Amino acid sequence: MARDLRDLQRLVDELAALTPEERTRVLTDVQRRSIFHPLPQGFKPPVLKDSGGKWIGGDLRREDIYGDDGR
Repeated sequence: MARDLRDLQRLVDELAALTPEERTRVLTDVQRRSIFHPLPQGFKPPVLKDSGGKWIGGDLRREDIYGDDGR
């Protein structure tokens, strides 16, 4: 794991030293392991009806949105 810029630079140097075939294999493996999946083309985040704010993740349960004020 790259903890600082030196570690990241070391990883860049090691990746650059690989053959094109090795680099492809490494990057393919990284992509498979990645928990991030690109959003579909044209994706728009849901907009909350009353506030108009964009949903950035998290629960959308009534209790979590409004709290305990009885709404």
